[in-house]
Amino acid sequence: MDDRVRRRQLLATLGMASSGVLAGCSEYVWSRAENTAPEQIALQLKTVPADDDLKAARIANHLTESLRAAGIDTDHIAMDEPELHREVLIERDYDLFVMRYPGIEEVDSLRSLLHSDYVGEQGWQNPFSFSDPTADDYLDDQRQAAGTEREAIYNDLFSYLVDDDMAPYTVVAYHDHLGAVRSELPTAIVPNTPQEFLEAVSNAPSEEAAERPLRIGLFGQQLIGRLNPIAVDLSDVSVILDLLYDPLVRKVDDEYQLWLAESIEWGQSGRTVEATVTLRDDLQWHDGEPIDADDVKFTTAFLADTSMGEAESPVTAPRYRGRQSLIEETTVIDGRTVRVSFGTASQEVATWGFTIPLLPAHIWNERTDLDGDHRTEALTWDNDEPVGSGLFRYVDSEENESLTLELFDDHVFLRSDDEPDDDEPGDETGDGEPGDDETGDDEPDDEGAGADTDDNDTDTETETRQREDSSGTTQDNDETSFDGLQYQVLPNAGAALDALRDGDIDIIGNELPIDRFEDIDSEEEIQRVKRETSAFYMIGYNLRHASLGNRRFRGVVSRLVDREHVVEAFFDGHAAIPDTHSSFVGVRRQDWDSPHPASDYSFPGSDGDLDTDLTRELFEEAGYNYVNDELVE
Repeated sequence: MDDRVRRRQLLATLGMASSGVLAGCSEYVWSRAENTAPEQIALQLKTVPADDDLKAARIANHLTESLRAAGIDTDHIAMDEPELHREVLIERDYDLFVMRYPGIEEVDSLRSLLHSDYVGEQGWQNPFSFSDPTADDYLDDQRQAAGTEREAIYNDLFSYLVDDDMAPYTVVAYHDHLGAVRSELPTAIVPNTPQEFLEAVSNAPSEEAAERPLRIGLFGQQLIGRLNPIAVDLSDVSVILDLLYDPLVRKVDDEYQLWLAESIEWGQSGRTVEATVTLRDDLQWHDGEPIDADDVKFTTAFLADTSMGEAESPVTAPRYRGRQSLIEETTVIDGRTVRVSFGTASQEVATWGFTIPLLPAHIWNERTDLDGDHRTEALTWDNDEPVGSGLFRYVDSEENESLTLELFDDHVFLRSDDEPDDDEPGDETGDGEPGDDETGDDEPDDEGAGADTDDNDTDTETETRQREDSSGTTQDNDETSFDGLQYQVLPNAGAALDALRDGDIDIIGNELPIDRFEDIDSEEEIQRVKRETSAFYMIGYNLRHASLGNRRFRGVVSRLVDREHVVEAFFDGHAAIPDTHSSFVGVRRQDWDSPHPASDYSFPGSDGDLDTDLTRELFEEAGYNYVNDELVE
């Protein structure tokens, strides 16, 4: 046979074989293509039910409707607050959430909220799985800065988070606290700080009232039987915990004031910032045990590792994590003195670390055993009979129905054998160099950079009067002081208002629904109280979700809430929308010295009604497509 023929036959055979192989591939390719057809984007949005928080539920409904109108398969899931906290803050089991955040107390708290170092932790430590080197650099750099330099770093961070759609959460609105009190109370506020509670308890309206405790009604799921100061998985009882536990330094009226610390002297060892802290004399825990320097050292070590070295890796406390991370080492000098090292943090930032509440070593040292996977007994303990050092101490309680506290007469600020001028919080007591205020911080105006926390730190605006005696000061003597403080849990807001009208309670501690608040406008026995807060409602994004991990996608989603409509329709005007870079990520305009306007989150529509064509264009500009009116990956 001719060799050329044999080669042609071989090539023909190979060609047929190749065609057969390619034919199979072609079918396979087409089969694969058919099986990977684009799928509609699906999201789960979690929040609390309307009975627990009507405003959060309505914001979530509004966002759900917008997402569905935009072609996104959205499942709205309502769950009780403790369960929501557990799924979002512990399990990280969510796509989107709408939740109330108590406020940014100090701008450094943004570090634990956003820094990638905290991705694997629990609580409000980066629950979004946000990991961005640029943001990390800003958050690290600000710790070493002070004053205007630190402020400039934060302005750059705010601009980066908002203008570039990097933020893993966005603020919807800052809400006012709407409350109610009995009209005869001399101090007509809903107290929220230890100082305000002390003022309220010290001013009973009559001798008859002075024979009983000041009664505060709470409604809803208030788990007041669980008073663990380092747990985060249940309802927020931080106001009560502030009454029971004291820090070395407390923020009062936007200024840091010495509290259990008598003096703080700042120094430097190489590049390390150090502070020598002297405790006030003769401090006691509520059980009579002395507070000493070992308790300070224990608290800082315990929050960093609640197993105290027994676990394979540290089991950190999920609360106070950002503040605790400032402290590198605590050394006991003598019974009343410790030296605290802050690494390269500036003094301005380091002061924030002293606001951690002290814990009694003789109580919590017995709670270091492991209780499950990477969890200690300290994190699961109810601590239903707390021992702290605060202005109030625990007396008794009934299974999540009532909790009674009394003034702690042996507290350093309440002892009758002390000279008042030397023991009032905020006195300039033995501060060393170089500060001008009590904590040695020489740049107090820049310290907080705004941020206040909870419902209590912004300017108080009451619609009520404050009764004064003839000298122009509120009443303050033992004869007209309430006999302690009692919390009573009621089923709902209506029951709480009935109890207030009947004189069974003196104050409603929760925030009232707007319709209930408006209904009591003209009543004589009770009066409504309103105050601005730094607390806000936020939309949180889990960046582990494929679509939410795309900044351009979540940038469009962030716009699908009509904030102006929300404030008018859901808050009846008792709230404020964010309109600056800082306020979109939790630092309110009036709390930041150099606000920069931002309008990137304008709603594509009007009066709460979404313009679906415009929304579709926004998603398409972000690189997404529509198939049969469904937004697809």
